[in-house]
Amino acid sequence: AEVDDRNAKLLKTLSEATDMLSKADEIQVEYTEQIREAREKASAEVKAYREKTEKAIAVQVASATAERDAKAAEVRKKLEADIEAKKAAAEAEIEKRKAAFVKDTLAGVGL
Repeated sequence: AEVDDRNAKLLKTLSEATDMLSKADEIQVEYTEQIREAREKASAEVKAYREKTEKAIAVQVASATAERDAKAAEVRKKLEADIEAKKAAAEAEIEKRKAAFVKDTLAGVGL
């Protein structure tokens, strides 16, 4: 009778331990799945953030490039205008010197 009681208690304890192991396995499977989902979500969020950041940087680079090109074009246009203005201003002096040169040359040869 005492042996039967001990066997019964051992079987009960074994049964409880088996139940606990089964429950622990279920919890482990559940946590493993939650961890996998969390990693996937984090990975997707990191990827989205990276793409968003890369797009923002690309927009800033394009904007800076356009601004630089616009400034370069503006400087080029201003330089060309300055050169044209100086040519126009010098044109009268060139004509005057040319006329004087022709007059002097013709006078020098006796015409």
